[in-house]
Amino acid sequence: MTTDEQSKPDTSSSAKCEEQRLGLYAHLLRRQLERILVLVDLEEQGQSVAPDGFSSEEPALREPSSTLANETCHYGFLPSYSRHEPRLEVIQNGLRQALKLGRFHRNGEAVPVDGFRLRHLRQWANYPMESLFDNVGSLSNVCNCDCDFCYLRGTAERGPAFGRTQLSRREVATRARYYSPQRHTGLLPASRFLYESFANPRLLEILEQIHTRAPREFIYLLTNGSGLTEEAVSRLARLRPILVDVSLNGATVDMRMRTMHDEKRENAEIAVKSIELLRNYEIPYSACYVPWPSKPLSDLEQTIRRLDRHDATLVRVHLPTWTRSMQEHPAFDASEYWSEIGALVQRLRHEVAMPIYLSPTLYQLRTLRPVVLGTIKHSPAARAGIQPEDMITAIEGDAVWTRPQVSRLLSVRTRDANTISTRLTIQRAGESFEVELPHHQKAEELRYPYSYLVEPAAPPGLIESFGLYLPDGFELTSFVKLKEICEQYPNKRVLFFISALSEQPFLEGMRMLGEQARFVEEVDLYVEKLVPRYWGGNVVVGDLWTVEDVIQQTEEWTRRYGFCPDLIILPGTFLSQGGRDLLGRCYREMERTLGIEVRLLPCNRIWV
Repeated sequence: MTTDEQSKPDTSSSAKCEEQRLGLYAHLLRRQLERILVLVDLEEQGQSVAPDGFSSEEPALREPSSTLANETCHYGFLPSYSRHEPRLEVIQNGLRQALKLGRFHRNGEAVPVDGFRLRHLRQWANYPMESLFDNVGSLSNVCNCDCDFCYLRGTAERGPAFGRTQLSRREVATRARYYSPQRHTGLLPASRFLYESFANPRLLEILEQIHTRAPREFIYLLTNGSGLTEEAVSRLARLRPILVDVSLNGATVDMRMRTMHDEKRENAEIAVKSIELLRNYEIPYSACYVPWPSKPLSDLEQTIRRLDRHDATLVRVHLPTWTRSMQEHPAFDASEYWSEIGALVQRLRHEVAMPIYLSPTLYQLRTLRPVVLGTIKHSPAARAGIQPEDMITAIEGDAVWTRPQVSRLLSVRTRDANTISTRLTIQRAGESFEVELPHHQKAEELRYPYSYLVEPAAPPGLIESFGLYLPDGFELTSFVKLKEICEQYPNKRVLFFISALSEQPFLEGMRMLGEQARFVEEVDLYVEKLVPRYWGGNVVVGDLWTVEDVIQQTEEWTRRYGFCPDLIILPGTFLSQGGRDLLGRCYREMERTLGIEVRLLPCNRIWV
């Protein structure tokens, strides 16, 4: 063969290679679509379409969305579900790529595709859900107020995009069809924010629908009170067991309007009057209040005293926060303002009969110990004379150490039909004494509001603890799990992130471990307080961390110390079931960005 012949390109061979490459690509694309179409049906403008083929001609560049059910129920925006179920994004991305390369067709005609819905919902109905009401999720995605303190104010461009779809009766019917009360499992949950329930025009019909399907399940209704007319309250009274939580935020209409800015003044008037209606219809209710500088703290005190006169089960006082999206400059000196709020709450706890607590609880109650914040009116705990700030040191003579431990032991005892009473050892002002709490009360001895909370489905924190109000706390098992993780990395540098409010309980928990805490001698453990900087402002709640926060603070920590950690340990409570933060980012992105292994510490979520 001559040199000229050697340098001459073999066009037939190149064409053959290109043909093989395209054939392989088409084969892979076909296999990908086959796998996807086993799981989903395709849609066009919300209607099912059934193509019989796919070709690479005339690609259609539509962006596929998602619905959840195959009963033509629209379940909203895909990010609402992909936080919990990342496989939905895999399906969406597969369809997106296919539609960039070709089109679906049927009988030779193009079939437009702009969405998909899941098939065989039974196989997707395996997500842990305590009740059908929980599985239904957010009742409304709309609000009729414009609160100064709203955590979503100004976050439209920065926050998660979860869609604004209202809950429908059809959606409830689908979720009820696939919910298992025996296994406590249901369809995948949606990450929708909780807006004003009564902004959903079908709210009462939906609640009645849920009650009909699950009459013994507890309904926990969140509302700002603007829809609690007498007609509405009378219908709610027929849905027991139920607890209504009212965001009141003002003792008078004018005070409420200062910060909540109700759409209509008459809505504020309805809300302020609602607590009397709830009391008259004997519906147990709680209330919450967010102080703000435009309202005097005397209004907070007036509201609490009014709620106490009308027998509220409890009241939550939320420490006010803001994000950098809400306003550029601080609205107030958080340290000074919070201190004033805390002092007022501390005083009022001893002057009213209902429990009062600050949220987040760890701001004031910086201990793991079982400290009581109050008792429900007319409960066994209230009748026994237990007071706020009492500490439970023993149950039936056995020492107890944490609030979750006490709640768990009391729950076990109240469920035992053979146990007639429980003996608690109480410590108050340095002195100890015992009280006996009866398990069974005669019907004529039960009084509102405790009487209507004595239901099998009532919240365990209120009833199985005899009306004691014990806020959430950390389990000591979380510290043991931290030990087990660290022991897998001997002689390594470990960076453990906690929230600012968790520092003191963490140190207390380590002391409680005693000898077991010596694992820190085998690793180089660094404990770092992580502030949710993405949101900015004075937000301190650890469950608002983002992946970006962790990446930024780890990089700063590395520059400060001059070396990288070998391992990062994070409490997993800021992540969804799918391992994603509120912005939809997977925690594995921290490993890819930082090049450092990340381990999640299983622990219970502190709700308030």
